[in-house]
Amino acid sequence: MAYTLTTPWRWQTWNTTDTYSPYSRLAGRAITGGSITGTTNPYLTDVARGQSLLVTGTTVVETETPSQDELAAASYYFLGGHEYTISDEQATVLINAGYSDYVTPV
Repeated sequence: MAYTLTTPWRWQTWNTTDTYSPYSRLAGRAITGGSITGTTNPYLTDVARGQSLLVTGTTVVETETPSQDELAAASYYFLGGHEYTISDEQATVLINAGYSDYVTPV
C-alpha cells in the first residue's frame, strides 16, 4: 500500500519584543497578536513554515533549514512544504518515529 506524507509545519510570526527568537525571525519590527499555534490573528501575522524530515536508518530528524551536508548524509529526506507519495517501509519509519499525523494511506 502506498502512503502520502505531508511534511509538518510550524507557525512563525513577527517579533513582539526586542529580543531574538527563532520563532520570531520573519521581520525586524514588532507586531502584537501572533502565536506559535496560529490561533491569534493567523491571517495578519502568522506564517506556516515547512519542516524537513531527514531519515537515516530508523532515525528521523526534523529541521527547518537543512544544510547540503545534512541532506547528503541522510538515507533519504522529505523537504518541508511538500507532499510526497512514500513506500510502506518509509511510512513505517515515520510512524514509529512519531510522525503518524502526517502519514495517510492512499
